Amino acid sequence: MADGVPRIADEPSDHVCAGCCMGKMREDNFSRSPEKTVKSAGVLDLIHSDVMGPMQTKTPGGCAYAVTFIDDFSRHVTVYFMKKKAEVLEKFKMFKADMETATGRKIKRIRSDNGGEYTG
Repeated sequence: MADGVPRIADEPSDHVCAGCCMGKMREDNFSRSPEKTVKSAGVLDLIHSDVMGPMQTKTPGGCAYAVTFIDDFSRHVTVYFMKKKAEVLEKFKMFKADMETATGRKIKRIRSDNGGEYTG
């Protein structure tokens, strides 16, 4: 054994470390409203969207914003980069045309955080 290193007891200790106990705790389950637990019935039934930016570092093309479109049913994510927030409607029209052509279905609902970019 090395000099100066304390010997560790081979016997288990009954000591309970409060920090260890707290770190191993789990949160209680919580009930969710039915609206949040039920997924959409099909592709394009519900699209979630959000705008991010301005980002500190621009893309090589000069974009400082991004808009995301997430299909609730498939969880398919589409991201468009933008130079200005005002391009959201243009990007939504592109997304709508691409997805409706690819799936043969129409977008039924879109959900956002009610940011000004969606309300004008």
